[in-house]
Amino acid sequence: MAQPTTDGDSTGMSAVTKATRVLECLAERGELTAAELAGGLDEPITTIYRMLGNLESIGWIERGDRKGAPVRLGIDLVAIGQAVESSLDLRAAARLSLARLAEETAETVYLCVPDGQRAVCIERVDGKYTRTAELTIGGSLPLHQGAGPKAILAFSPADVRENYIRALRASQSNPITEPQATGLERELASIRAAGIVESDGDITPGVFSTAAPVMDHRGEVIASITLSALKAENDARDREFGKLVRREAATVSTTLGYHDGSR
Repeated sequence: MAQPTTDGDSTGMSAVTKATRVLECLAERGELTAAELAGGLDEPITTIYRMLGNLESIGWIERGDRKGAPVRLGIDLVAIGQAVESSLDLRAAARLSLARLAEETAETVYLCVPDGQRAVCIERVDGKYTRTAELTIGGSLPLHQGAGPKAILAFSPADVRENYIRALRASQSNPITEPQATGLERELASIRAAGIVESDGDITPGVFSTAAPVMDHRGEVIASITLSALKAENDARDREFGKLVRREAATVSTTLGYHDGSR
């Protein structure tokens, strides 16, 4: 069987690269005309027309609503993106990072995800002192309690945070006061500025925990990674733990398609 020539491979890759640039441009800017794409990508208008015809024939772009025959990403491409998203297993993506943290520190690490107004532990790797973990698999805490839940709440959209605090104020069983609500808002702002949460005995006396958010490809928080340890006198490990947890949370976020600047 004859082998493809180098020139043929190069031409094919060039077409794929150009198509990718067209799709990326539409994803970033929405509806665009062929002329706008040609100008933005510095490509001949004839090349853009040919590329758009090919992409429309497979359903990856469709006609837009503005005047001037604009195009936008097609529903078939959106479906492909959703299929890829649903195939990503958060637990699988985080497992290596959790194991690495537990091995490096000999402490317990766990992964939490939001579930309504609570955060649920869905994965955990035990360290030497397993009793230090605030959550077992399947256990949960309110979003404003504990390092892991707070990391999720702090990086949630503003309306989610506001609605949560409003619900705490209106709680029938254990409502928070206005000063407490203001204090929680300030704490969440500080967490967003720092990028991590540090909890010293908030849930279990003598235990400190450090957590960082895990972001998806849209820049939205979908989980948190927490490292939990016994607090020793003159213990400075929390500073080291912050760097380690931030590193692994960033690693998992990148695996899920997150890029700095998305949020």
